[in-house]
Amino acid sequence: MSPLSKKSRPARRRTNQSAWMTIDGGFAARQCIVIDISEGGARLRVDDPQFVKPQFQLKFDRTSPGRACKVAWKKGDVIGIKFV
Repeated sequence: MSPLSKKSRPARRRTNQSAWMTIDGGFAARQCIVIDISEGGARLRVDDPQFVKPQFQLKFDRTSPGRACKVAWKKGDVIGIKFV
């Protein structure tokens, strides 16, 4: 890789899709909006930023097993996550 070339991040796709964040083995769940998503992570809008734990499952429907996530950053009601 040339020292002048930029390291590209995976392409993000805008979605504005509803999803669920679950913690404690799925016992507690909150709805969120996936603003955009890529292969490695996503940007979410949440109603209750205090609910968001450092790690959680992101589900696109209530019955799916979901994807494990880690919070990368928070800014108000928007959070960035990495898929683990």
